[in-house]
Amino acid sequence: MQSVQNIDSSFKYLLISRAMRSLALIFVTLSLPLYLKSLGYKIEIIGIFYFAIILINAFVVLGLGNLGDRIGYKKILIIAELLPLVGLLLLSLSTTLSFILAAAVLCGVSGTAGGARGAMSPGSTALIASNWRSQRARINKISKINLVASFFAIFGGLLLSIQNIISLSIGDINAFKMLYLLSFIFILISLISLFFVQEVDRPKKHTKFMKRGSTIYSLRILLPNIINGAGMGIMIPLLPLWLALKYDASSFTIGLIFSISYLATSIASYSASKIKYKSNRYILKLATYTRLFQGASIVLIAFIPELGIAAALLIIRTFVAGIGMPSRAVTNIKNVNNEDYGTATTMQGMGSRFSQTTSGLSGYLMELSISSPLIIGGVLQTVSAFVYFKLVASAKRK
Repeated sequence: MQSVQNIDSSFKYLLISRAMRSLALIFVTLSLPLYLKSLGYKIEIIGIFYFAIILINAFVVLGLGNLGDRIGYKKILIIAELLPLVGLLLLSLSTTLSFILAAAVLCGVSGTAGGARGAMSPGSTALIASNWRSQRARINKISKINLVASFFAIFGGLLLSIQNIISLSIGDINAFKMLYLLSFIFILISLISLFFVQEVDRPKKHTKFMKRGSTIYSLRILLPNIINGAGMGIMIPLLPLWLALKYDASSFTIGLIFSISYLATSIASYSASKIKYKSNRYILKLATYTRLFQGASIVLIAFIPELGIAAALLIIRTFVAGIGMPSRAVTNIKNVNNEDYGTATTMQGMGSRFSQTTSGLSGYLMELSISSPLIIGGVLQTVSAFVYFKLVASAKRK
């Protein structure tokens, strides 16, 4: 059995892993729609492409989460890191659409390019919940992971800006491929770090899926996640491309905007770790109000004619998101049995991942009206916040 001291000491290796993962996968998430555009694909086709990769990814994540409850969350983290390692190698070697599709699935490309994009993978929230039992300790650890991941996401955004500079010498496509190879190295460092992470001995899983109480509570989280995911799928995956089309922004400018937003998320994550969480009700309200702001602000961005103002509001939005992320993560597992953490967190995320397949509509919506994806997506995210509060607040305490 691992000692508490060993568990706490090994946390730094999880931080190193999340830092490297974030750096690499933020670049992939931001660059992929622009890379596909450089290869000559139409906006509608890119939207359909995202529909496919998000759908396949949802099944992959569910399988890994359930397996983690049985074989251990550390092992699942390692498996989850091997996948993008192969994916980035494919991206750096081939421009064939089928290979890019496979690579995007392996890299876990999803509907979000937020500051904590690389912070969490199948098993990470479950590992933290298993290793640290108090609400405050869990929030503290998740906040630190988000802090490190969002800080290193800044460099992932800067890689996109660097791509714009490199492309002047070696061309757009070759510049992307070179940086995908560099991202491969970052993921390799992340993978090696995970071998040094310690995990407590957990209770053996006695059910094929989850205990009744864990299932009922997870279903309460699932519905608002479905609504939120539908909104995210419509507005976020093609957001870098949306900025390029609406404001004629270059990849250098887009990379810079997202890098500053990740700095804001990093500062917010640090702030979240310092908040005095008075009660579970306080945590729930913080999780809800921050999501409300995210939805309302993205609708507002859709109507802003100036890139500078839109970018400023986008940065404020990511700061608010960073404040709320740890609260949501902890709230989502507070009524889950400790042998079900992996399955529960992935099941809850399934609603969001499956509903993010609305990204298939994003390209068509942009063709009809450039601002419509942000308006529709923002409204759905706002609605999800109200549903989330109502369902979680009425849940019976564990």
